[in-house]
This record gives sequence, C-alpha cells and structure tokens, in this order.
Amino acid sequence: MAKNTEIELKLLLSREGLEKMLQLDFMQQAMRPGSYKKRRLVSTYYDTADMTLTQHGIAYRVRDKGDGSFEATVKTSRQSKDGLSERLELNLPLTEAKPELNGFAALGLGYELSELATAGVHALFTVDVERITYILDYAGAVIELAIDKGAIHCGEKSDSIDEVEFELMSGAVDALLELKERIASQVELRAEERSKFARGLALLQAK
Repeated sequence: MAKNTEIELKLLLSREGLEKMLQLDFMQQAMRPGSYKKRRLVSTYYDTADMTLTQHGIAYRVRDKGDGSFEATVKTSRQSKDGLSERLELNLPLTEAKPELNGFAALGLGYELSELATAGVHALFTVDVERITYILDYAGAVIELAIDKGAIHCGEKSDSIDEVEFELMSGAVDALLELKERIASQVELRAEERSKFARGLALLQAK
C-alpha cells in the first residue's frame, strides 16, 4: 500500500445487523485484544468563499480527536465502487482546532493550501460523531473497524450518520474485499458510496 494512501470500505448496516456482524465467529477471532476504543470526534470542514479547494478536488478538515489532540487533514477526490475507495490522505498535527493551511507540501501534497486559498478559508459544516474502533488482524492484513454514529451539522440543517468503515492499515486489498464478502454472506448490508464530505456539501447546497 502506497504511503499516505487511504483505502477504505464504507458500509451501511441496521443496528441489528451491526450487532450480528460483531458477534460473527471470524470477526471475534480477528479482533485484537485490548484494541477497543470509544471517543467523540468533531470535524469542521473548510473552504474558500468560492470553493477553490473543492474545485481542486480537495477536502480539508480540522478535527478535535477527543483526547486533547487536534489535526488538520487533506483528502483528495476519490473514486468509490461498491463502497471501496482509495485516495491520498495527509494529516498535520495541530495545537488547537484552528485551520492551518501550511505544512502539507512537505507531507507530499506538493504545494501549500495557502497558495490556493490566498484569502483564507471559512467553516462549511461540522461532523460530530461518536466513534467506536477495533483493530482486526485478518488474512495477513491489519484493518481498523470504525463504527460512527452522529450527525452532520450545517447551519440549522443536519443529516444523521450511522455507518461502518473498514480501513486497510497494512496488507493486501484482497483481505478487505474477502472480509466484506464474508460479512455480506451472513449480514444484510449496503455499500455507502458517499463520503461525509460529499454529504456535507449536499447539505450545504440545500440551504
């Protein structure tokens, strides 16, 4: 897997389906002991007044990670098929939850966001979720399972979030696809093609 590449599978399950998935024998066997974590993540997405970053295929957010730490993240446009997406992801540690546009060139972006957002950025919408995570050791791969429940807030409008993500941390994509097929054979699920950013933009445009 290439450096700074996020490979992720996003799925939608019912509450009953989620509970059933977590109790499947092969899922129980894959869960790394002691890897369970629960935290609140508050992510605010930013762009310029004329949406320059979005026009360049960039999603930019600042996240309060719920443990006293903060980070800014750049993600590029993605292609998604059957819920599986692959894209560039760059993370910049911050000391506070305020946008920082410089520092991404050295991480691999090739330029600074300040070169695009010359007049600065403003908040578009906020994603507020409770995230439960497990680390899975499956078929030679390391996979992070994230269960998100919360909402996207844009002014007075909101859209609920209730989704499951499997992110490939190391190993082969085939392991991720095999895991999905095994789950799908026993639990009813649907692929979620839309990122939280795309859903937030739709909410913004509906104002």
